[in-house]
Amino acid sequence: MEYSILVVDDQPENIKFISLLLKEMGLGKKTYSAPNGKIALELVEKVVPDLILSDWGMPEMNGLELLKTLKASDTSKDIPFIMISAVKVDATSMKESFDAGVHDYLKKPFDKLEFMARITATLKLQDAYLKIKKNNEEISNQATLISQQHQELQKLNELKDKILSIISHDLRAPLATLDGLLQIFSDDEIEMGPNELITYTSLVQDELHGIQSLMDNLLYWVKSQLAGKQRAKTDVNIYEVTQEIAELFKDNIKKKNIDFYNHINFNDTIYGDKNTISFVIRNLFANAIKFTPEGGRIILDCESTNEFVEISVIDNGVGMDTETMNSIFDDEKVSSQKGTSGEVGTGLGLMLCKDLIEQNKGTMSVESELGKGSKFSFTIPVEN
Repeated sequence: MEYSILVVDDQPENIKFISLLLKEMGLGKKTYSAPNGKIALELVEKVVPDLILSDWGMPEMNGLELLKTLKASDTSKDIPFIMISAVKVDATSMKESFDAGVHDYLKKPFDKLEFMARITATLKLQDAYLKIKKNNEEISNQATLISQQHQELQKLNELKDKILSIISHDLRAPLATLDGLLQIFSDDEIEMGPNELITYTSLVQDELHGIQSLMDNLLYWVKSQLAGKQRAKTDVNIYEVTQEIAELFKDNIKKKNIDFYNHINFNDTIYGDKNTISFVIRNLFANAIKFTPEGGRIILDCESTNEFVEISVIDNGVGMDTETMNSIFDDEKVSSQKGTSGEVGTGLGLMLCKDLIEQNKGTMSVESELGKGSKFSFTIPVEN
């Protein structure tokens, strides 16, 4: 292995002598020199030597001051340092030097063989230290990786538990209802007139729509959890997205005779993931229809600042009390309730919306008053 060695001494003849010895040892290919500690520090920043041999007594900055300065820096604290002195050879000086972090100490004049032995031993110890350090770093990296994998597995396990909980909570009930309705259809002893048939068929459709909504939300949520937080971002025209959603729900709006107002400007644009934005608005809009009575009102609005764009879905529906409002985004309290016309829901939509918006570095909020309606809003940061 080729080592770089820095020799620090204010006497040129000492530097020359040590350099010759290093050359004789086969260590002279990368030998640097400095006349004092101050210049040595400048060299250390540029070359980061594998070993420093320094005299104690030098002008401007002596060997001990150089040693203490090097040990105080994270970039140079591990460089082995051998002190060489003809004056500071008493026990007190040597202790002071070792307390400061010196690796070895040579008294001048030193024996050639002793010098070579000390240099060889120091470099071997340093090689062993660096190897152990590297192994520790690799072990630490492996431990970090294992910890990350454990967290991912824990996250997947939690995801599995949530999926099972949602399926158990929100899928079994409508399936049981469907089973009961289909038994009525298949019962030869039950006779139904046209109006009754229409009523029961409508109930079956409502239950099927609820199950479909649950499965759509559930699949989208699972996909979002597994795909991570990176999403394809483009310029999204908010007005076009909201008009498409309004068209999707036009029959529901007409059925409940709801007045719909889109206050979003034609050119309102946001830079983000279109699928996420569309999904969130669609869920909020569906909730607004669900909890707005016949003859009610729904408004879509959009406000922009230099930092974010805020999109709001506002209704004058049934509203919520404070306790309900504080728990609707809590994934530990997923629940659902029927709409003003008996519409079924999953309780999953709002939790998923909040999660998706936060993945896009936005926020979600709600303002509501029981009996007066609700305003659901979410923000998306403005990005260049």
